[in-house]
Amino acid sequence: MIHPEEYSNRTAIKESREHGQDFAERLKARDPGVIDDVVDQYKEPLFAFIVRMVNNYDAAEDIFQETWIRVIRHINSFRGEAKFSTWLFQIARNAYKDTLRKKKYLCYVSLEEADELTCEPTVDAANINKMEHVRKIVAGMPIKMKEAVVLRYYHDLKIKEISEILGCSAGTVKSRISRGSAIIRKKWNLLEQLN
Repeated sequence: MIHPEEYSNRTAIKESREHGQDFAERLKARDPGVIDDVVDQYKEPLFAFIVRMVNNYDAAEDIFQETWIRVIRHINSFRGEAKFSTWLFQIARNAYKDTLRKKKYLCYVSLEEADELTCEPTVDAANINKMEHVRKIVAGMPIKMKEAVVLRYYHDLKIKEISEILGCSAGTVKSRISRGSAIIRKKWNLLEQLN
């Protein structure tokens, strides 16, 4: 399993369409070695996405495992119209939404634990403090806005990829990101004024 110290603040996915297609074809063919390759390729950005959405490490581990079970079960439904990573994030998104619907995990990560999730040796204390505040602001956003903001700013996905993952138009994604950015700016400015 992924440990908090393996995180970086931004977990962008580096994937070519052909590389993802190759993984999908190998999974469909039941290649015995492919699952390790696929998990190694996508574990960090996928797990980081899940943790950021549910704000609970234990829940994220369960959802992460459930995501891979669903990937194996439903690999034949992957049509290749979108990148493999887009399809993978859709599955993870559905798994965490199912978990939230069940209200199985409602506790949140403390700021101390959150520090551990994104610590980098090169980041100074002031930056860690800023990241905590931004993380807290993002965690308080409405879920649809939070999804768009996390996928754009933490995972560096393009608007088109985000719209495919979320199942909405590019315009809707842009609007959610814009409103989310405005909330972050507004709350950040309030924090600055208080300090």
